Amino acid sequence: MSTLELNNLWMYIQGMSLAQDEREWLAGKLLEPPLEDPETVRQKAFVKESLCRALKEVEDAKREGRKLQTLDEFLEELQEENQV
Repeated sequence: MSTLELNNLWMYIQGMSLAQDEREWLAGKLLEPPLEDPETVRQKAFVKESLCRALKEVEDAKREGRKLQTLDEFLEELQEENQV
C-alpha cells in the first residue's frame, strides 16, 4: 500500500467508533504474522517429515546396534551418483 492509501485507511479507522475491546481485537489482527504461502507450508511439512524419518532411523539403528553411514560417506555417495 502506498502512503496515501495508508493515511486514508488510518483516517477511516479513526472515524469509527470502536469500543476498547474492538480496538484491542483490531490491534491484534494488525500484529498477526502474515499467512504463509502454500508452497512454504508444503516445503516445511516435507522437511519436518524428512527429519522425523531420519531421527527414527537413527533411533532404530542404535536399538539394533547397526552402524550408520557417516556424513563423509553420504557426501561421497552423492558425488558418485552425480558423476554417473
